[in-house]
Parts: sequence; structure tokens; C-alpha cells
Amino acid sequence: MQRSGQFLVQSTPAGSTFTPEDFDAETRMIGKSAEDFVRHEVLPRLEEIEQAKEGLMRELDRKMGELGFTAAEVPTHYGGLDLPKTTVALIVEKLGPEPATCLTLQAHAGLAILPLVLEGTPEQKARYLPKLASGEWCGSFCLSETGSGSDALAMKTRAVPDGDGYRLTGEKMWVTNAGFADLFTVFAKLNGEQFTAFLVERTFPGVSLGREERKIGLHGSSTRRVVFENVFVPKENLLGEVGKAHYIALNTLNLGRYKMAASALGTGKYALEVATRYAKDRHQFGQPIANFGLIRQKLAEMTTQLFALESMLYRTGALMQEWFEPIHALPPDHPELHLRYREAASEYAGECAMLKFFGTEVQYFCADEGVQIHGGYGYTEDFPIAKIFRESRVPRIYEGTNEINRLNLTQHLIRQMQRAGLPLIEESRAREPRPIDTLPDKPLEMLVTLVEGFRQATLYAFRLAWEAYGDHLREQRQEIAAAIADMTTMLYGLDSIVARLPKLQGTASDAGLLAGLLFARYATQVMRDRADLVLNALNAPAESHRLMERMLPLPRFNAVEARNQLAQFVLMRDGYPYGV
Repeated sequence: MQRSGQFLVQSTPAGSTFTPEDFDAETRMIGKSAEDFVRHEVLPRLEEIEQAKEGLMRELDRKMGELGFTAAEVPTHYGGLDLPKTTVALIVEKLGPEPATCLTLQAHAGLAILPLVLEGTPEQKARYLPKLASGEWCGSFCLSETGSGSDALAMKTRAVPDGDGYRLTGEKMWVTNAGFADLFTVFAKLNGEQFTAFLVERTFPGVSLGREERKIGLHGSSTRRVVFENVFVPKENLLGEVGKAHYIALNTLNLGRYKMAASALGTGKYALEVATRYAKDRHQFGQPIANFGLIRQKLAEMTTQLFALESMLYRTGALMQEWFEPIHALPPDHPELHLRYREAASEYAGECAMLKFFGTEVQYFCADEGVQIHGGYGYTEDFPIAKIFRESRVPRIYEGTNEINRLNLTQHLIRQMQRAGLPLIEESRAREPRPIDTLPDKPLEMLVTLVEGFRQATLYAFRLAWEAYGDHLREQRQEIAAAIADMTTMLYGLDSIVARLPKLQGTASDAGLLAGLLFARYATQVMRDRADLVLNALNAPAESHRLMERMLPLPRFNAVEARNQLAQFVLMRDGYPYGV
């Protein structure tokens, strides 16, 4: 099995990664069922969703249970489907056009179910997972508080032993699905010190809800405070080990961030679709605005970012699945089951953090450009792009802000170097003497060469930062850690695109190469900016600056023509020109 971060030290053979082109017929049918559901049963009810019609989102959640979406990651022992991570991502992506419904599923099927899957006892799983998998029950995840968002360990919710159980007191906020959840996974400090998780049923005496939060967007999703006033929780409802709930929280969020990127991909594609249709229909100066270069530029850049995100997303899902696959064969009472789950869920934490911040920023970019294409109409609620825009802002905040996730990625690379022996420093020294003097003329060869330059530059920046700050990089120089995270992301994005290109056929192949060139141009500019930041912050000598510049040559091609050609493919398809 491949280790996390391997792409930093090892070239990826062309065609060797999993891509949407690899989905089999059965998986495509699952994706089609999710797409049909959102297009035919959800989008027609947008007005009711926006008005938060009583009972509607719970009704939609039950229907997602009937379709099997809530059972996607539940083991078959407990009535689930145990689908591959790539298939789970496809379901979430296809639900992306309606973010509130998609978030409801993610909170139920991910944040509520995964803690039980990862750390629950066989008895807890048998009691709760069948109900949650079928949609009979809905679940929710209670971690954040008024004074503890990113700093979860600063929470004030407390639990104390009481006979055959515990007494739980505290208040959680930003709880998705709170208004209709039957089961809460609640994090508290046992005896004021030990970070511990509990399974709390809605009907336990002392559980109450605040009002629905008045949010900018996601009006259809339920978001409330949940109050626990001296709630008695039986001892059999303690989840995982006392004092080790950080495994539950972090690993659940790791996997949740992966699916956030899938949701972002689906919402971003829908923004592109809506903007494309409008650009073809809207006439100014006697012709469709889709004919204008600056509109076509926007369509092309949206497509380019989405293509990179999609390539990264499904590659990562397949890599994670390699770690989860052997666990499926273990019996439900295997003594090391939770340890194996911990290992699998944490291995790709860095890539999941990367996908979360990159994906949600791509989503927002697509929504923002979609509004711009609509002009003044985009700022009215009469057009769907306004709702997409409103609902594309908050994903950069929840499940770990994008700033926190940038720091998480760099810290994960340090851990991989120390824990898994990822030879980042050694590889940096080995690659340093090989800067790029000239780029090949052939587009694919150019991209391959640029990937190697990105790899050298990222390793070099990481080594200089590590030599300066070591384990304390995240705490002492967040700006440098975040810049390295961005460089790592650009490398992973271009590397994933280059590995995907041989699998594309027909017009998708031509469009893919154009997107690859455009992403390389964008990514090189980001790499240069972040590298300059790192070197200046570290007071690196002039020769380091010269060496970095030679690692990051700017690709030369006609970007105006490339955008126009890619936009033409988008207009021909009325939206995203690749994938399932």
C-alpha cells in the first residue's frame, strides 16, 4: 500500500492513478441514482428548502436512506453497503447541486455514522448502525462550542461518573441536523481532563435544543445549539476509550474533509453548468455573451480548477481505499479492529486536509465567477447562482478552517517523515542539483517536466523551513507552513492531472490537455509566489532564490487560445466536459 505523501518523493507513472474514467457500470449507476434524486426530487423543491419547510429535510434524509446513500460507509454486518471511498465521493459529488441536502447527508452518513464504525463496540454498532444506515434514525456530531472552534480541546462540556454511567453537562453549537437528529455523538472532558466521547439519544432526559441559527445560506439544513443539562448517559454509551476521543474526532473529520471536497466538486460543476447556460442565453451587443473572450476565459478557468480538483479527489479516494479494503474481511469482533480503522483513517489526513481547503476554494471561485457572468442578475434571488454563491462561503470555515487545514497538511508531512520514514530531506538534497533550464515544446512533455520542477521546489522549501524550525514550524511560523501547503497542493494537482491525461478519450482528451496547460500556468504562478515568501521569510541567500527560479520556469504557450478552445468544449457540453 502506498504511503501518504509519496507523490513528493516519487514520480507518478502516467495512467497509474484512479480517475473517474475507471468507474465500472455499477458505480456509474449509483452515481446516476444520486444525480436523478437531486435533479428530479430535490431541485424542484428549492423554494420549500429555502423556506426551511418543517419536516422537509428529514423527509429527504429518509429518502436518501431508502436509496442506500446513508448506508454507504456502514459495514455489511450492520445492514450497510461498505462502498469504496471513490464511490462514496461520487454519491456526494452528485448531490452537490443542492448544498443543504448534501450537507445533511454528510453530517448523517459521515460525521454521525463514522465514529461508530471507527470506534464503536460490536454491541453499540448492532444497536445503532442499522437504524442510522436505513435512514430510520438520523445522527449528528457535537464538537464545537461557543469558545472552542478550531481549539476543540478548550471545550467546557463536562462529564462525571455517576453509578452505572455518567452525567453530562454543557452546550454545543453549530450542530448540523440537530433539529431532527435521534443520536448525538458528544465530546466532553471526563472529570474535567480526559477528552472522551459519548453516544447520547435525543430522548435522554436533559437534552434540549436552541433555535435554528439564522445563516447566510444553507437555509434548508438544520443548525442548532444542543444543550445537555445533567444528562445521564449509561456506561455502555461511552464511545471508544476514556481520554482518547481525539482519535474519534480527528479521524472522523479527516474522512469528512475528503467528502467536503466531493461536495465542493459537485457544487462547483453545477455553478459552471448554470453559468454556461446563462452565457449562451444572454445576448448583449447583438450576440450571446458566450462569444466574448472574457466570458470564455471565466468558463475555461472554472473548468481548469474543477478538473484539477476532480483528478486529485478520486486519486486520493482510491489510495485511501487500499488501506480500508483489508479491514472489510475482518470479523466485527476482531480485537484490533478499531486500531486498524485508526491507521486507515489517519494515513491520508494530509491529503484530506489539502482537498478540503483546495476544494472549497475552487467551489467559491466557481460560484463567484458564476455571479460575475450573470452580471446584475446574479445578485438577485431570481437566479440560482445567487443561492450557490451564498452557500459556497461557509465550507471554507467548517470542519476546520482552511487556514487550520493548511497547517494540518504541513504538520502531517512532518509526521510522515518522522513516523513513516518519508525521505523528504534526503530527496531534497538529491534533487537540488537538477534545476530546469528549458522546457520541452511538446505539451505533455512540458507538463511532466514541470511536475518534476514543482517537486524539487517543494522539497527544497520544506527542507529550508525544517532546518530553521523543525517540529515547531506550525506554531512558530504559520505563514511559512501555509505557503508550503500551497506548494504541495499545486504539485499534487499537476501530478494528478498528468497521471490522468492518458485515460481521456476523444474530445475529453483534447479538453484535458488544455486544462492541464492552463493549470500548469496557474500553479507555476502560485508556486513562484509561495516560494518567494518562504525564501524571504527565511532570509535565504541570493543563490537560493536563483535556484528556486530555475526549478519553476513559466510554461510558454498561447493561453488566450487555450482558454477559448477549452471554453468551446464547455459550451458544446453545456457544462463540465469530462467525467461521469
